[in-house]
Amino acid sequence: MGADILVVAEHLEGKLAPATLEIVAKGRELAAQAGGSAKAVLLGHGPEALASELASYGLDVLLGDDPALEAYSGGGYAQALASMLAASSPRVLLLAHTAQGYDLAPALAASGDLPLVTNCVDVRLEGGSLVATRRLLNEKVQAEFEIGSDRTYVVTLRPGSVKPATPTGAGAVARVPMTIDGAKALPRFLRIERPEVSDIDIASADVVVSAGRGIQKKENLALVEELAKRLGGVVGASRPLTDMEWLPKTRQVGQSGKTVRPKLYVACGISGAMQHVAGMKDASLIVAINTDPSAPIFEVAHVGVVGNVLEVLPALLKELRG
Repeated sequence: MGADILVVAEHLEGKLAPATLEIVAKGRELAAQAGGSAKAVLLGHGPEALASELASYGLDVLLGDDPALEAYSGGGYAQALASMLAASSPRVLLLAHTAQGYDLAPALAASGDLPLVTNCVDVRLEGGSLVATRRLLNEKVQAEFEIGSDRTYVVTLRPGSVKPATPTGAGAVARVPMTIDGAKALPRFLRIERPEVSDIDIASADVVVSAGRGIQKKENLALVEELAKRLGGVVGASRPLTDMEWLPKTRQVGQSGKTVRPKLYVACGISGAMQHVAGMKDASLIVAINTDPSAPIFEVAHVGVVGNVLEVLPALLKELRG
């Protein structure tokens, strides 16, 4: 069994998926723990430019180029990866827990009789074992699982769980010869159909201004919305507000909502329950406004304002307007 980590890159319409850079970061970390190196697998047809971009993150790229891989298909990708696994036997095969990742990972694990752990929020190697962190019971419990095996671990990592990798220098790109049986590359890709966008994606925003029960009534959301607009950001919410349907579920920050990592997170009238903090604690700068000086939100905030959010926000907006 080798000590290398193999990361499966995702791409669409000529761009690397954001989750790919997250698993690259985790792959480099796991490689350091295993005493090996992190390598990325990029499958497609004519993706040389993407391979060069991926290599700029400091890892070697194994490029599988075949007309049958031009668009994702579970059968085609599984054939390509199975041949790579047989040739290299990495310690961990790491995929993002996306529609593609959780389609592909179980198929690979089943075909090779490999240990599988999915939807992890963290993973590490200790000795010969894999320690995976997952959230259970509707995200209310976080648990660690230790799995011991002498075979390749197949792991999917939840998007938003780690900070994306940054470029560190060029790795090498190596073409891996392969032959894909088109008859087994089912289902076949037909076209991309994009749903109508019904709301914004708070997970990709640089500034998130979130409202909690401290705003007292729905009409006061206007203050939070104006602050978000002035700061060039978006409005988020704690779970009580989405449960009351003051904002859609897509705006909920926390374990049962979205995990966000903005440059600025402003918590307006949010007490800071564990479930909410888990979804925003890694923001670069956290500003919290709450009347309770002992509120848990102040334990993770970089800047804390003890006061009534309905008094603080109008004063802040007055300064911003000026």
